[in-house]
This record gives sequence, C-alpha cells and structure tokens, in this order.
Amino acid sequence: MSTDLLAAIEAQSTVEDKKRSPFVAEVLELLLASPMGEQLRENAQKHRRSLVHELESNLVLFNEHIPTARIVELAEASQRHPDQMLVRLILLGLRVYERAIARMEADIEGSNELS
Repeated sequence: MSTDLLAAIEAQSTVEDKKRSPFVAEVLELLLASPMGEQLRENAQKHRRSLVHELESNLVLFNEHIPTARIVELAEASQRHPDQMLVRLILLGLRVYERAIARMEADIEGSNELS
C-alpha cells in the first residue's frame, strides 16, 4: 500500500471519526457486496474490464461530464437532495428523448406514406 493511499485512508477515516479498518471494510463492502457494487462488477465483466476500470469510468462520467454544481443549485431551488435531482433530471431527459424519437419516427412514416 502506498504512503499516499495510507495517508488518504487515515485522513478520511479521521473525518468520519472511524478507525482505519472499519472505514476500509465499509468502502470495500460498498464496492463488492452492495447492490451497487454487484452492478459495477456485472458491468465490468460484461465490458471485459477490471472492476477498478469500471469504477473509474463511472466516476469520470459523474466528475467530468455531469454539471454537478448546476445540479446542486437546481436541487436546492426545488428543496431536493442532489441525488434525487439527478435521478429526476435523468428520468425527465429520457422522457423528452423518447417522445422526440417517437415524433421523428412518426414523421418518417408519414413522409414514406406520401411517397
């Protein structure tokens, strides 16, 4: 274990007022034994990637591509937690996207019938 990793574990466990071993066990349990961890493992296997690579891909998605500051602002304005706001926005986006695709397909079908 690198000294940087050990220092990060020590710092975070101190912030959370936990000893190192229970903190590490909690993180590993989330990563390996929780439903979320199971999904990560399944996705890693499906995409033929390591678990670390799959986790990194998920973190990159949320840290680089999703405007988290804006989501926090919207959550505060609507008195929601940021995770609730993110789910709401994704579901709303899917609904809008699916309707737009259905309209495009209907337009294509309509123009084919006129030909």
